[in-house]
Amino acid sequence: MKFLMRLLFTTILVAAPISSSADDLNSLARGTNEVQFSHNGRERRLIITTPQTFDHNQLYPVLFCFHGAGGKADGQSRRWSPQANKRGLVVISAEAIQPLAKWNFKDKFHQEEYDDVGFVSKVIESLITNKIADPAAIYATGHSSGGLFCYRLAKETSLFAALSPMSCGMAKGAHDPTTKTEPVSIMQVIGDQDKSFNGSSNPKVTMYSADRRIDVWRKFNQCKMKPVVRKQGEEVVVSTYRNPSGIEVAICKVKEQGHHIRTDLRDTADTLAVEFLLKHKKRKLGSAGSD
Repeated sequence: MKFLMRLLFTTILVAAPISSSADDLNSLARGTNEVQFSHNGRERRLIITTPQTFDHNQLYPVLFCFHGAGGKADGQSRRWSPQANKRGLVVISAEAIQPLAKWNFKDKFHQEEYDDVGFVSKVIESLITNKIADPAAIYATGHSSGGLFCYRLAKETSLFAALSPMSCGMAKGAHDPTTKTEPVSIMQVIGDQDKSFNGSSNPKVTMYSADRRIDVWRKFNQCKMKPVVRKQGEEVVVSTYRNPSGIEVAICKVKEQGHHIRTDLRDTADTLAVEFLLKHKKRKLGSAGSD
């Protein structure tokens, strides 16, 4: 599908000219690419990192990462871009519209609202059209506001094979899966001292506790009640619930950690999250499953 957009690529390796066609995603170079992607009349910033072995004749798994409130794409890019070479991924750090710098995780919550779901969907459409992304291997993670946005994407789209919201809540009603939601694997990463771990009853938005949100998705995905528990040292515990078709719901609890997890423990959790994401693939376009 053709649609109008303006893309500006700058990379540590080459600089590509401004263009007006989706086909110019073919100009992605090896390494770090800066992209301005037009959606609904606004330029949206992406930092796209490809592996050093990047080949335009090959399809790649794609990992989207979404920053927290007040952030920019740079921080999540630094955090996740090393996975491009380690795992053979295309890593895309997306940026919310500035200066609000918050993802539209729920309608009628922020003073200004933007079509962030449509924006991400259009980026994915372009990646598939240009034969860059493997449609069966598209993933997402996000911190805080970006994690909440992952729950919205899980509920409202069928584009992702798995998602890993981090250090965030889950909005009651806004994020509960419905009959239109497709089963999808989810891993929540959260510190047990995080402000959102026990949920909240703010009149503007009610947040489920960490255990409750996992239970909501476990039941929706028809996963078994008894989890497989895996410990990584003394501080990181992963409980994974699985259904007969391979879809999983997991919670990675990091002991005695708050909203910003200590770097070494965060790195451990990130590794576990990437491993969780990559083992899941959609069986076919439009339905989620696992190998």
